Amino acid sequence: MVSSDSKIIILGAGVFGLSTALWLARHGYKNITVFDRTAFDRNYYNPSDGCDGASADINKVFRMAYGDKIQYQSLAIEARDIWLSWNESIKNARPSELPAGLTPEDQLLYICGCYFLAEGPTLRDYYADSLQSMGKSAPEFREKQFIKGHIDDEQRLGKIEPKWVEKLHVADKINDGNINGFLDINAGITIADKACVYARFLCEQAGVKFILGEPHGKVESLVTEQRGPSKKITGVTTCDGQTHLADLTVVACGSWTASLIPEASQTVEATAGTVMFIDIPKERKDLWEKFHPSNYPVWSYRRGEGDDYYQGGSFPITREGRLKFGFRGRKFTNYEDHPLKPGSRISIPRTKYSKTPIDTVPLYALEKMKEVIGQALPELKEFGFTDSRLCWYTDSIDNDYVIDYVPGYEDSLFICSGGSGHAFKFLPILGKHVKNQIERVKDDFSPLWKWRVAEEGKENNGLSEGETGPRVLSKVKMASPAHFSFEAGPKSKL
Repeated sequence: MVSSDSKIIILGAGVFGLSTALWLARHGYKNITVFDRTAFDRNYYNPSDGCDGASADINKVFRMAYGDKIQYQSLAIEARDIWLSWNESIKNARPSELPAGLTPEDQLLYICGCYFLAEGPTLRDYYADSLQSMGKSAPEFREKQFIKGHIDDEQRLGKIEPKWVEKLHVADKINDGNINGFLDINAGITIADKACVYARFLCEQAGVKFILGEPHGKVESLVTEQRGPSKKITGVTTCDGQTHLADLTVVACGSWTASLIPEASQTVEATAGTVMFIDIPKERKDLWEKFHPSNYPVWSYRRGEGDDYYQGGSFPITREGRLKFGFRGRKFTNYEDHPLKPGSRISIPRTKYSKTPIDTVPLYALEKMKEVIGQALPELKEFGFTDSRLCWYTDSIDNDYVIDYVPGYEDSLFICSGGSGHAFKFLPILGKHVKNQIERVKDDFSPLWKWRVAEEGKENNGLSEGETGPRVLSKVKMASPAHFSFEAGPKSKL
């Protein structure tokens, strides 16, 4: 059983690792070291400067709508209060009191609104469930959710602020206006890279040590002792040849988690969402104003099923003039030899910064994005997309996280992963419940986050597809620079 004197190593300085380190350190754990191969102390989580983990991003959706999953809804509401308190702390700080990469003008959470859209006239089940759940458990927040096409809601929204009514109509051109949905004006976006910088700063203030960058921060392998039928992890070996001992090793490496824990390959899988960008010229002040967070919400749109399924969204403009668009209707895999288990193949992220870099996205995803974004925002067609990214998520078999001791290691190895694309909003609060699982204190998340593996014949979020499935990047036609234009191009074939 861990104690405040236990030597704890956390692998990964993204949302899971930072939140875990912060909550442990603030509750008496005195010997915590976080390792990461990326030099976040020098690049400040900037995704354009060598960072390719999912947490290193320009922005993320902050939502509290979670269908009938009350636990996550409540957690998001709790996280919101802390996000806003972090905003205030940064605003009231002197520049010298903030870490490099942050200024008092920075906000980590923008309440710009989160707009949930779907095709057709009838409210999608997930959206209806979200409204019902919020009405039952948090009615004060339900009052700030407004249904599209509902006359009374639109009138009520206009009395709060006319700008909100304009936001309710930013995507009316999708599907010729035949869409449904609701706008949550208590939600918005987080500024991911800035948030990680601040969270790491808070960790250091609480006494957490960081070893960042290659080779000293990059872990080569776990140090394993065989103890009869079971094993024990006693630390890690880094790529500079050093061994670091630990009583508990927490693997929070996002999409690289299964690369360090072979047993996790049937628990979580690295999958890539498609992200595209449009950089708005400085002289187009009209578009800078239109897409500013004060005038434009983050929105997501869902339609269809199967190969026609679309799930994607649009974000407000950044300070640098960048618009971000995401697609998760299909997430892709990249199978390679397991680095620690000969003969085994797993999905491993391939990014702009990999040894074999990739600087494009699947044409299948890009075509669908061009269709929806071209409908919603035709004024952007003249620019075309200017950049792309594969954002590597860690999908669990059911989209609940995997936060538990790994079986067979005598409570010396702990997995903290499986974000499934919806974890970042919980950065300020996630570690509270990770700490509970580490200390074996049961809470509402214990049954959701327990160790589990894909079972044959059961739904498992695509983990059973393996290398023979249709989502493998090597089988998918990739976009060329010419496809970044909104002009018609050749169609993809899976």
